[in-house]
Amino acid sequence: MKRYEIRYAVKQGFVNLLRHPLLLFSSVTTLTIMLFLLSTFVSFSLNASHLAEILGQQPPIEIMMEPGIDQEIIDDLAIDLNANPLVIEINSYSAKENFNDFKESIDKDEIFNEENYIANFPATFNVRLDDPVQAEAFREDIMQKDGVFSVHLEHELMSFLEKAQTTLYTVGIAVFVILAVVSSLVVANMTRVAALSRSNEINIMKYIGATDRYVRIPFMIEGAIAGIMGALFGTLISGFLYSYIFRVVDQSTSTGALATQLKLLPTSQIVGIMLVLNIVTGVVLCVIASSFSLKRHVKV
Repeated sequence: MKRYEIRYAVKQGFVNLLRHPLLLFSSVTTLTIMLFLLSTFVSFSLNASHLAEILGQQPPIEIMMEPGIDQEIIDDLAIDLNANPLVIEINSYSAKENFNDFKESIDKDEIFNEENYIANFPATFNVRLDDPVQAEAFREDIMQKDGVFSVHLEHELMSFLEKAQTTLYTVGIAVFVILAVVSSLVVANMTRVAALSRSNEINIMKYIGATDRYVRIPFMIEGAIAGIMGALFGTLISGFLYSYIFRVVDQSTSTGALATQLKLLPTSQIVGIMLVLNIVTGVVLCVIASSFSLKRHVKV
């Protein structure tokens, strides 16, 4: 397109918006709601994945061996764990070390005879995994090894996050599709009304040789502007809400070794992702809706 054609298209795009303020308001409002829900879904999914990764490594998985087994069996398991690609960290504790920790924890050394009691304590391994989703499969695999008495997983919260993420994903997709359809219809109707109100002008332009592209682009710009407005409002609302939630969670997890690691992703990072995603989604959706509306109703 030539420079004057671009200026004309942008100018007419804004003029079309101002001609029908109520349609613009309904379009932007619907888009804002849709993109706000999209932002909520994305921010929760990102944080759920982030927290699940931390919880998969803190606290570690504890493998307890059978008391009194041969050291060779313990050494064989240590070799298997070191060879496992899922394992990123291993800490091993002998039966004697666990016995000494137990004595220190109750502070009653005088009642224990090491020779009589140490055989009743197991050797243990504390393991951290690279992929927390594989924790249950890892447990089932380790339980098949010789000499393993139990494998303890601290993954209740991680499982909750995974289930919540799956549920939100399903509900979020359904709601997003419904709102996307509604938004497309509203934007398409806004474009159709704007085009019909200028039908005489468009006919004259076509009569004197204006191309279809020259006629269509102002309306597509109108849809794109509505999409950008909806994206900005949706991001603004969801950004303020996320910032508030971040401050509340940050204050409630200010103590404890693990608690200090269970932080939500920074507001700036989440808002940046929201903004880019919302603008792309809003603009693409509105431009496509405007284009189909023109093709169907204006025959250009």
